Amino acid sequence: MHELSIACEILEQVKNTAAAHGAIKVKHVTLQMGRLSHTNPEQLSFCFKAIAEGSIAEDADFIVEMVPPSLECECGYTGAIDEKQIQESSEFTSELLAYIEVDKECPICGKQAQLAGGRELIIKSIEIETEDDLTADR
Repeated sequence: MHELSIACEILEQVKNTAAAHGAIKVKHVTLQMGRLSHTNPEQLSFCFKAIAEGSIAEDADFIVEMVPPSLECECGYTGAIDEKQIQESSEFTSELLAYIEVDKECPICGKQAQLAGGRELIIKSIEIETEDDLTADR
């Protein structure tokens, strides 16, 4: 389960960012996760919450935004892979295999396009609370 090591890396980055901005609490962590990242979002969330206990991010909401795979072509086209193509590729293959096996033809010029997105794991945002936030509320 590599989700634990990924969660550890995310928590380390969250704690470093929070410290650099004088945070007393991390409220939300939003992650963009590509569907081809070979990472289970539920397991990652579970691991993050487990290792965050006792830290500044203990009660943080861990939000995962799934990012579909995308194509890039030498003609300049960039776009998401058609979900219908994926669903029709085979009912017996996993979603991941369906993405890999999908016909990657450019819808503009017809040439073979390259898989460009869908593998990312990016911390999109970290919402923190500072002492200043607490005094401003009073």
